[in-house]
Amino acid sequence: MVSDPFNSVGGYTVGIPPVSIIDATGNITVDKLTAGNLIVTSDANILGNITATNFVGNVVGNISGNLIVPGNTNEILYNANSQAGANSNFTYDPALNLVTVNGNLKANTFTMGSGLNEFSTASVLFATTLDASANQVLHKTLATTVSSIDYTVIASNPTANSRQTSKLIAGVLGDEVHYYEYGTIDINGGVGDFRVMYDSGNIVLTVTPVNADHTDYRIMITQYKDI
Repeated sequence: MVSDPFNSVGGYTVGIPPVSIIDATGNITVDKLTAGNLIVTSDANILGNITATNFVGNVVGNISGNLIVPGNTNEILYNANSQAGANSNFTYDPALNLVTVNGNLKANTFTMGSGLNEFSTASVLFATTLDASANQVLHKTLATTVSSIDYTVIASNPTANSRQTSKLIAGVLGDEVHYYEYGTIDINGGVGDFRVMYDSGNIVLTVTPVNADHTDYRIMITQYKDI
């Protein structure tokens, strides 16, 4: 036996006087809905609160309201195994505009001061030479961005089992560069001769190795911003 699906042209109501719960186009209006599995294929406009044990999905747009997060006041959130985590050793104080790290801080580049108060930037660089040609470039930076540069160079020659640690300071004014190597320590002989020079708008740190051996250079560079 074949029958038509149960339907009502005008929709469905409950109570007296009647309250519409399903209109003629299929829209549902209820104060409370309990469903085992609710699938919404278009937009859902919610005027009240949504309460759920878990929400799984993507959020596109703005979220307003209070977000409950782990940790205590001022603790900075971080990714803890794909969950939000917080720790008292990593905090931000908005009153003082202060970030505190109670532990080690690692970075390849570190700047002291910001904006108009930027003073210096410290960075690290690794380089290698494979021959004894003169004035090989280890590092260069635009002359217009710095007023002074400090270099700490640790050069190691594994073949000769030698190491050289050198400290240099350079002052910059326009296209003039004056530098001074104020400290060098050699172990089992020197490794190279370092110079700082102006070249085509750049301040350049160079080395002339004592031989053609493979030589590694670890360099700490502190650049002081031009005034």
